[in-house]
Amino acid sequence: MKPFNFKNLALRVCLIASMSFMVEAHAQAAENANFEAGIAAYQANDLPLAYKEFLTAAKDGHADSQFNVALMYEQGIGIAKNEKEAVVWYDKSASQGNPAAQFNLGVLYENGRGTAIDFAKANEWYRKASVQGDPLAIGNLGMLYVRAQGVKENKVAGVALLLVSATMDPSPQNHAKQNISATRGLSTEMIGEAQALAEELSTAKNLLVPLDKYLTK
Repeated sequence: MKPFNFKNLALRVCLIASMSFMVEAHAQAAENANFEAGIAAYQANDLPLAYKEFLTAAKDGHADSQFNVALMYEQGIGIAKNEKEAVVWYDKSASQGNPAAQFNLGVLYENGRGTAIDFAKANEWYRKASVQGDPLAIGNLGMLYVRAQGVKENKVAGVALLLVSATMDPSPQNHAKQNISATRGLSTEMIGEAQALAEELSTAKNLLVPLDKYLTK
C-alpha cells in the first residue's frame, strides 16, 4: 500500500512527500471507516451490510477487512459460502502479514478446501503464522512433520512443536495435547529430545531458526 535549481528541488520534494502522505492518510482513514462500519453492522446482525463494508475496505487493501471477507465466504456469513473466494481473500490478507489469515489459509490448503490439497503451501503459511506466535499454526506445523505431509517425517520435531503449541494455548480448542498422545512410535529417547527441542523453540526469538537447524542435522 505504502509507495528539480537545488532550493526549488528541495521544496518540491517536501511538497510531493506531504501531498503523498495526505493522500495515503485519507485513503487509510476511508478504509478504517469502512472496517468500523462493518464491525458495527456485524454487531447489529446486519450481515449483508457488514459484508459490503468489509468488501469495500478489502478492495482498498485493508488486511483485517480482507480477512473478514474471507471468513464470511468460508463460513457463509452474510454471503453465500464460497471457499474458493475465501482462499483468494485469505491470500491477500496473509500476504500482508495477517497471522490469522496465514493460519486459515494453511488449513484450507492442508484440507483441500477451496483449492487442491497442497501440503507445501500449508507448510509455508503455517511457518509464517508460527513466526508470529500463532499457537494453532505451530501445532498444525508439527502435525505435518508427524504425518510426513509435504515434509520429511520427523516425529521429534513434530512433537516439539506440539509441546510448544500446547504450552502457549492450553484451551480445549487446541488439540495439541491429544495429538501428542495419539502419536505412535515415540521412544523415551525421542520424547526427551522433543522436550529439549521444545524448550529451545520456546526461548528463541524466531522458533524457525532452531527448528530448521535441528531438521538439517
